[in-house]
Amino acid sequence: MANRNIDITESLDHLNEWVRRSINEFNSDGYLDKIGEVYNYRIAQPERIKEELRRAIKIAHNNRNDVELIRLLSQLDKFPYDEPFWYLIKNATKFSNTNPSQIRRICETLYNMTDEEVIIRVESQPKLNQQTGPMFNNWLRAKFEVKNLNEFKASSVGFIILGESEEVGRKFLTEDLNQNVSKRPDLIAKVNDRYIIGEAKWIGQSGGNQYKSVAEVIKFCEYQRGNVLRIGIIDGYPWLTHNTNGNLIKDRICIEVQESTYNLMSSLLLVDYMESIQALNPSL
Repeated sequence: MANRNIDITESLDHLNEWVRRSINEFNSDGYLDKIGEVYNYRIAQPERIKEELRRAIKIAHNNRNDVELIRLLSQLDKFPYDEPFWYLIKNATKFSNTNPSQIRRICETLYNMTDEEVIIRVESQPKLNQQTGPMFNNWLRAKFEVKNLNEFKASSVGFIILGESEEVGRKFLTEDLNQNVSKRPDLIAKVNDRYIIGEAKWIGQSGGNQYKSVAEVIKFCEYQRGNVLRIGIIDGYPWLTHNTNGNLIKDRICIEVQESTYNLMSSLLLVDYMESIQALNPSL
């Protein structure tokens, strides 16, 4: 539990522009369906769980009643598998009703189990094989033009990203751009002649490890120097402002992200951010 320094009950106007826009994007219909294109989680493989609400869950499962099955499983402390979007669907207002593609994907995962398997697997949380880092990088490469180091340095028009290895990327930042980085950031981009680097995180829920990830992004942004812009690309739980009861979230993860003066934003706004930089730095 933490205290907020900025009152957001009436307006978000006092927040950083990109933070404010990210909160609005999070609250728009279909956020999870859209972010599912970035963090492209697949149907999970089932594992066994404990028995609870057996009859009602089995009836909903056998009838392929998506709405009832999701409602019943929302009453449990745990979900039948480690679903990255489940915490938000369960705890964020409207998400179960406004993200039909993700609800369908989740239910299809459950229907790949028998009704008895769903019951048996309540306390088992299998890990999805994909990791969020590679997912973001795959999306980034599909979204933007990728250049090698020489092409990247020479370019002065448009949006491009550097496609080199961990070591080449880190060395370029430290030696050529005089940046203090211990590893290659998730994003090394260039808009016309302006360099942008960023760290990306998917934060699915509250918790100590999740807070550590958020703190790493904010710390990364603190070291901005010279003409290189640093941004934090955060998606998921940190943009939640109110729970399903309408109460203001007082989790320090959400507060530190939402009250940050740094340019923290959803990946869904990355193109908009680059366009804003281009407007300020037109090519010659």
